[in-house]
Amino acid sequence: MKEYKIKLKRPKAFHVFYSFLKLILTILFKMLYRVEVSGYENIPKNGKFILCSNHLSYVDPLIIVGYFSRHVYFMAKKEVFNIRVLGEIISFLNAFPVDRNSIDRKAIKNSCEVLNSEEVLCMFPEGTRSTEGVIRDGHKGVGLISIFSSCPILPMALSGTNKIIQKPRKRIFFPKVKIIYGNLIDTSPIIKENDNKTAISIILNKTMGSIKELYERIE
Repeated sequence: MKEYKIKLKRPKAFHVFYSFLKLILTILFKMLYRVEVSGYENIPKNGKFILCSNHLSYVDPLIIVGYFSRHVYFMAKKEVFNIRVLGEIISFLNAFPVDRNSIDRKAIKNSCEVLNSEEVLCMFPEGTRSTEGVIRDGHKGVGLISIFSSCPILPMALSGTNKIIQKPRKRIFFPKVKIIYGNLIDTSPIIKENDNKTAISIILNKTMGSIKELYERIE
């Protein structure tokens, strides 16, 4: 895979198209999946933070783009970028690659660049999809990046997206999809009062605990 350079400065035309795409996705998903959103008031209107969600389906990033009030950057597994057309599309939509099988320093650097630019980074701490709808243990990357970038975490949860495509049935279903945003987690006291290794574990546990609690409320 070629060296990836994250795009933080976008022309006005991109922002216009992005807003139009959000509108189309919002209307489409509302019609097909009767999307229900709660906790909108918990989304900070400005400033950097990490948006952390459970991960049920390939559709999740599009749902988030459509129903999140700000531009958001995503980590995506590096293998997707080897598929030329798909790689170009997700790059255009603010995604950048991550190697899930190692400590990817380039992905960490890109994440910190996003956050240091006062943007929003979306992460799926579980690292992969949980199509059965069970929330798995998270990976430590979210804690590491929160420490490096000194930023808070906004937990959220999705339900229903894993039922859109149900293997081995070869058809698309139209379940009700729910989204809930939780309270912002201020990680600064955790970072200040603990060594890095301990702080990473505390941040991860607090984040995953919040996601699980939110998921139980909407499932």
